[in-house]
Amino acid sequence: MPIRCAPHPGEALDSWLEFIAARLNCPFTDVLSALGLPNRDAAMAAPVLPRWTVLATRDELAAIAEVTGVAEDMLAAMTLQPFNGHAVVIRPEQRRVHRRLLWGRAGSRFCPACLADSGGRWQVTWRLGWSFACTRHRVLLADRCPACHRVPRLRAHPRRETPRPGMCASLAPDDGPRGRCHHPLADTPVTVVTPDEAVAETQRLVDTLLATPDRAVRWPLYGPGGAPLRVVLRDVKCLGALVLNHAMPTDLHTVAPPEILDRLERYRATPLPVSSQRAPDTRRIDLHSYLPPDDAAAAAVAITEAVRILRAETIRAAGQAVQWLTDRVAATGRPLYPASIVSLGGTVSPGLEAALRCSRETKLLPVARLRHRTAVASTRPPTVQDSRARMMPTALWPEWALRLSPRHANGRPVAQRADELLTIACLLAGNTTSIRAATRLTGTTVSSHNVSTLLADLTRRSDCADVLHALILLADHLDTHGSPIDYARRRTLFATRPRFIDPQSWRDLQRRLRSNHSPDVAQAQRWIFHTLTGSPPYLAHSDIAPATHAQRQQYQRFRWRILPAEAELLTHTARALLDEHGIDEPVQWSPRLPARVLRHLQLPGPNPDSITADRLQRAVPGGDFSLAQVARTLKTTTSHAIYLLSQHPVDWSPPRFQRIQRTATRVRQWRTWYEHNHLSLQAIADREGTSLATVRLALLKDGTQFRPAGSYPGRPRRR
Repeated sequence: MPIRCAPHPGEALDSWLEFIAARLNCPFTDVLSALGLPNRDAAMAAPVLPRWTVLATRDELAAIAEVTGVAEDMLAAMTLQPFNGHAVVIRPEQRRVHRRLLWGRAGSRFCPACLADSGGRWQVTWRLGWSFACTRHRVLLADRCPACHRVPRLRAHPRRETPRPGMCASLAPDDGPRGRCHHPLADTPVTVVTPDEAVAETQRLVDTLLATPDRAVRWPLYGPGGAPLRVVLRDVKCLGALVLNHAMPTDLHTVAPPEILDRLERYRATPLPVSSQRAPDTRRIDLHSYLPPDDAAAAAVAITEAVRILRAETIRAAGQAVQWLTDRVAATGRPLYPASIVSLGGTVSPGLEAALRCSRETKLLPVARLRHRTAVASTRPPTVQDSRARMMPTALWPEWALRLSPRHANGRPVAQRADELLTIACLLAGNTTSIRAATRLTGTTVSSHNVSTLLADLTRRSDCADVLHALILLADHLDTHGSPIDYARRRTLFATRPRFIDPQSWRDLQRRLRSNHSPDVAQAQRWIFHTLTGSPPYLAHSDIAPATHAQRQQYQRFRWRILPAEAELLTHTARALLDEHGIDEPVQWSPRLPARVLRHLQLPGPNPDSITADRLQRAVPGGDFSLAQVARTLKTTTSHAIYLLSQHPVDWSPPRFQRIQRTATRVRQWRTWYEHNHLSLQAIADREGTSLATVRLALLKDGTQFRPAGSYPGRPRRR
């Protein structure tokens, strides 16, 4: 080439080629021929030139580099190829930008001042739908030629004409002479943007992102690892479309100045072309969701507001920032629920999806809040989590039921069978399963209405503000760490069993422990069933299930008045039953969450671990006692006291019977000493610090055969 021209910084490839032809004062086709580029695109039916700035092949870049001396990587940077898959999606077979993906657009916006300063050189980024302002000259980019009202650079420059940089190359208006418009684009009027406006700051931020499209965008909404630029811009498109479709002028007064908002309203008042609608024959209320805005002011407002939302510090903060927008969508009469919000503007990232769900939290039914995990601003959409039912008892673990069950001021529970209802609620967290199916999986008989009523009470009460949060954390813990107990298997094995402990063994223990009428052996059967399966006794075999309200009350009293020796026998029996079926699981288990995750949650019940077993032992007096008095001594609620007594049995018997219980636990050792070590009754009494009569009576009740006096050779005689 007789003249070589260096590309202008950031210039587009077609602009540079046209500038070379202008300097050589030759038709555009001569430059293309000199560069070895075809004048026609054989792959396309129409005789039009390839869109070099959209996509240039490796051979074409090599040919241009050989003739002009410009490096291939610099030439590639003058096309949209570096932005492909990040800010635009290119159809390589057509060398076109996909207009419905990532807001790709045809043609180019422009800054008149930049054209004047550079002599008509066009920036490649002006072709992106994400460029709406010139931060150097502080103006919005122009969209159309003011003379012919056409978008510049929709088509390649006429190949038989000599380019005129800075002039409109579109066809002249229909009412003018045949030829080109040739209006000086540097004279196009533009809207001024002050540097401290949100619009200018957003364009600077977007320019920074576009300068390194391969780098992850590290905004808090996308987590520590950030997100690819294409994901962020896809979210911007989703939110921007919602803004264009549903925002009112009063919603945007903090986003842009009045002159830009006036342009936005004029743009939205203009009917969109039929090609921009997904279904031309169907009226839609989200027409702006599919193609980028043709007006730079509309793009500026939409992108600026979207970026403001996406740059929130947390998912919950983003949900609060976007709530006004989803409220506007709901006001149109469009049914809104968490699953449909995501589809309003297309596929979005998990972070934005979670923010959109959180934005509707106050409008959602409590069941939906559990399913979509809005209490923890989860990025995980609901899925089928039925396997969790095997890890859960029918009635929630006692310590969690204590902490999560709401109660009236007098201590009575707000809902009957709250522990069973809370199990269903925990199973529904992040789960798409219906309430009826959840009740079937856990083996309970509560109704869907009971579950919904409890959840509604939880959301209305101020002391239960974080119960849903705790249930979701509990469900997550089970999904992540599992459970050492397969409750579903235990329910199958033991639900039809009529007996768990030998009645005679229980009566023998009662004779040694209690002076008054001993508890019915049915209470012991119920205790073992309840402990093994986690199911209330009414679900047990009919032979042992409580049939009346009085029987149910007696069982509840039995649980917290149980003596340590009784609890030891029942636990040992339960362990033997598991071993009998080859089940290597603990008898009882309860999930434990880190204290730090629960520390700031507002829950209706006390912390079960706030009172130690030693403190409980000191608070319970000997002999019969009042539960209310124990609660007052411990400065806690009666429900907490009941839980502590059932989990840490206290020997509340009178002193005489406490001695009897200690004797019952030592009699086996005494018999060993007597029969195998040949100790005398007096020696055993001296060693144990008790009386000879106590040792003799205990061994006699245990069935020990006494030796005749002096029958053991070498036995020392008393003097």
